[in-house]
Parts: sequence; structure tokens; C-alpha cells
Amino acid sequence: MTRTRWSYLATLVLVLVGLALPSFVLAGDEVPIERDEIPKISGSLSHLLSSPGGVGGGSIPNSTCTSTGNPAANVKLNCDLPTSPDNETPVIADPLNPNHLLAGSNDYWLTFTGSTLHGRVPTGFFTSFDGGHHWIDGQIPMGNGASSGNGDPAPAFDSKFHTAHMAQLSAAQGAGSPNVGHIDVSVSTSTDGGVNWKPPVTVAIGHASIGPSANGVFLDKEWLVADNYPSSPHYGRLYLSWDQLEFSKGGFLRSPVVLSYSDDAGKSWTRPVEISGSNPAFCTVNQGPVGPAAACDESFFSYGAVRPNGDVVVGFINQQHAAAWEVPNEFEDQILTVTSHDGGVHWTAPVHVEDLEDGGTEGVVFTDYPANVDGRATQTGYQFRTGSWGNLNVDPITGNVYVVWTDNRDGVHDVANPVTDTNVFMSMSTNSGATWTAPIRVTAGATDKWFTWIAARGGKIGVVYHEEAGTGTYVTSLATSTNNGASWSYQTVSTAVSDANHSVWFRAHAPDCDTCATFIGDYIGLAFDTLGRANMTWTDMRRDISVPQLGRTGKAQDDVYAQR
Repeated sequence: MTRTRWSYLATLVLVLVGLALPSFVLAGDEVPIERDEIPKISGSLSHLLSSPGGVGGGSIPNSTCTSTGNPAANVKLNCDLPTSPDNETPVIADPLNPNHLLAGSNDYWLTFTGSTLHGRVPTGFFTSFDGGHHWIDGQIPMGNGASSGNGDPAPAFDSKFHTAHMAQLSAAQGAGSPNVGHIDVSVSTSTDGGVNWKPPVTVAIGHASIGPSANGVFLDKEWLVADNYPSSPHYGRLYLSWDQLEFSKGGFLRSPVVLSYSDDAGKSWTRPVEISGSNPAFCTVNQGPVGPAAACDESFFSYGAVRPNGDVVVGFINQQHAAAWEVPNEFEDQILTVTSHDGGVHWTAPVHVEDLEDGGTEGVVFTDYPANVDGRATQTGYQFRTGSWGNLNVDPITGNVYVVWTDNRDGVHDVANPVTDTNVFMSMSTNSGATWTAPIRVTAGATDKWFTWIAARGGKIGVVYHEEAGTGTYVTSLATSTNNGASWSYQTVSTAVSDANHSVWFRAHAPDCDTCATFIGDYIGLAFDTLGRANMTWTDMRRDISVPQLGRTGKAQDDVYAQR
């Protein structure tokens, strides 16, 4: 059986691919990987530009800039290149200092020689020491062999060692070839709170390029978290999880979630181990030609968090629960979690949280989301790709674990022409992920919501998300609850409307919307500090820019911050 739809894979930005390959189809005598089957390995650059000229190479200045603003309103964090986009914007707060914040982004470094574009994509960092009033904007050093780009920023503070860390994916382009691969997972460390960063330590190495490789291992969507509880037996341990996508001659084999940890502030890491496990009740279909029955080895987008007792819970999505598909091969996602009670050495079998209404089968009429110009799931009236899984997080005071997602159960789904009415849902566990509540509704109403992120502290839950604000536009909203989701209050945190359908970058190149963005990142950020303030970052598209070298005007993609 051949996989025909993957909702998620990497958000890695590969600068050198966007102009060279109109789609990513691998040669070989087995079924090729179609473009929609790798929606994130190079998705963020695959439609970035349509102008002639090359992308790639060149150096990035070792410099920083400073942005200033009122966190009670909105602060634009990126200040380095005024027209280059930033997206995918996690943020964290230092457990030892509520005014110390660290955020990240895919930081597109685009410059021109005449009309020829040059670009690389480092991981951007944004550091504040005064509660979000002033920010330092800079770049994490490029990873091992990262001649093309980095991506998927994942920040963490380690209280034991007083260090800041940023995990990232790094990719290289083959010499004289448009193929990009050798995707590594690495972690960079700062000993001054996130101003200066050491060269990244490579934790795991992928191999083979996006091309006719006999075998390929592509590492994707890493997430980093620290044990910051002095009473925990594993205080100071860093946990890094990621997806390991395995192929042979272009044919999909498997994609387990793997994890490594460090006890010396990221200087060295344990050998990665698979943690996605097996569950015969919920992992019932194996698409690849290898792998044992019941293995949950078609899993993606892992997020970990640590409870005050040192338990580690990792959540991810999986597409192997056939009983949840309304039609065969619909590949609707489910959320699964695994738990370690001994610091990441041993892991429980996956626990089922919820089945999502987010499926779609290429070539037949049944689907749950509209398809954009690239054949990927989008919201009605937009072109950017979207996904349903949010994240997993822990309340550091109560130890409760939360997961959050969006899906189209309220919309018109499983029909030829679906219409989205996506809303936000949450589930909670009070026993380290052993059991989960039934879905708790966070939002309702006819406006679409997407890119949700959850955080909690002291019994207060926050959920941030993008929300439709009219045709092609959106705002960023925050829902909060102090009674575990029994009731919610709502506020809009963005002070202006973003316009995704009049973008300078990542244009759709479709007859019906040539200026619609096909990519605005895949996630945003929310973190509570120790004072209980909600710190939020998101991809904002309010600002008008002009790029005369390309003959384009439209909306930028900025990393914007607010505190409430």
C-alpha cells in the first residue's frame, strides 16, 4: 500500500531547492515520493520565489540588532533585514527570571546582487532581559554542513546549568546539485542568556539527498525541553525528540519518533532510541514494507514536556488508526503520548488521546480540508498549508499535562468540496499521560482557527491561535481558563489584521490568487513566565513591503510578540 497523504513532516527551510525543483519527485523503480508526501522537508522554500536567479551560498554577518516596543501592545522582533521573512516562532520564559525570554524563528537571509537573489536560512534568535520591552535579534550558528539552511527552532532554558539552548535542523546541498539532504539535528548553547551562541553540537545525522538515493534517512521536527525541577532525580537533563523518516529508492518505509538526552548542558548526547513504541489497538495499519505489526512507526511532530516529579511525556501524531478513517486510506491523524518514569531510558506503550477530523485521500472525493495549489490541506479562502496538531505542555506547578489541536469536525468534511469551520480542542491528563480526558472545546463559532499552542501555570491555561478575520486575513487570539477548560475567556492580542492573501513571499502562483501565501510557518508560540504573564509570538502579516528587484509589493512575514 502506498501512502498518498501526509499532513506533517518537516518545517525545515531549504533555501537552495525553491527555484530548482517545481516539485519533489524522486526517481527510482519504486513508487516515488510525490510533492504532497514531503510537505515540510522543503515546503517553506518550494514556492518562495518564482523569479529567475539562484539562491544559496554567501555568508551571514556575525552581528545583532535591537528591537524595542511595548509588550502590552505588539513588538516586531525581527530587525535585521526589513524585507526578508521570519516564521515559525516558539517562545519560552526562564524559570529563574520572569523577565528573561527567548524566542526563535526561521530567519530568511535574502539579499540581492542586481536582480539575482542570494539567500540562506539560519535559525533566528530573539532574547529579552526586561520582560519583552527590548529584544536582541541574531542568528544561531549554522549546523554541521548546513550550506543551505536551518529550521524548526526549539528553544530551552536549563536552570541547573544557567544555560540557554536552541535546537534546529540543518541541511546541506550536494555540490553542483539541486538536491538537498543530509538533514542533521543539532543543539547550540549560550552561557550568557542567549546573546552569544556556541557552534551547534550535532546530535543525530541524516543521510542521502532528496534525489534518487538508494536509501535515505531524513530527520525532522525536533523539539527540546529541559528538566528544571531541583527535586527531580534528573534535574538539568535536556531531552530532544524528533521524527526519523526512512526511505528506500524513494519509497516510504517508516517514521518512528526517537529521543536523545544530555546531562552536561548539551555538550554530549546519548545514542538516540525509538520511543513511539507499538499499540495493537490504535496502530493497525503499516504503510511501509518494513516494520513489525502494531508498531506506531508512522508518527510525526513530537513535543515533550517534563512534570515536577521528573516524568517525561512526549506527544505526537500518528496516521495508523484505520478504524478512525471514514473511508479507506484517509490517513486521519490521531494523537498519541508516551511516558518515561526513569529519565528517558524506558518508555510506556503509546496511549491514545483522540482521533482528528483532518483526513484526505489524494485522487478520491473524500477529504476533510480544502487543498491549496500545492495539493496540501488549507483553510477555506486561503492558500497556506495548515495542520491540526498543536503541542503538548505541562503545568510546572500542578503537573497536569495538556495537549491541544484544531480540526474540522465542525465543518463540512468527508465530501468532494469540504468547507472548514476549524476550532480548537484540548485534552488533559493528571497521571503523567496514563489516561486523558475526553476532548474539551476551547473555541466555537464559524471563524476558522489554526496553529494553536498551549501553556499552563498554577492552574491557569492559555491557548493561543490564529483566527480568521475576514477573507484572506487573520488575527492572533488568546483563550484562557482557570477551571481546566470548563469556561474560557478570549482576547485578540494582535493590534492589526494580517493579510495572508497579498503576500510578497511564498506566493501561490495560481490563476485565482497569484499573491496568496502558501506558507506562513507551521506553528506559533506561547509561554507563561513565573509571574503568570502570557508571552506570545506569531507570524504577523500586517506590514507593507516592496521588493523592487522582483517587482513585488505586498505583506511581509514578521515575528511579532505580545504579553498579556
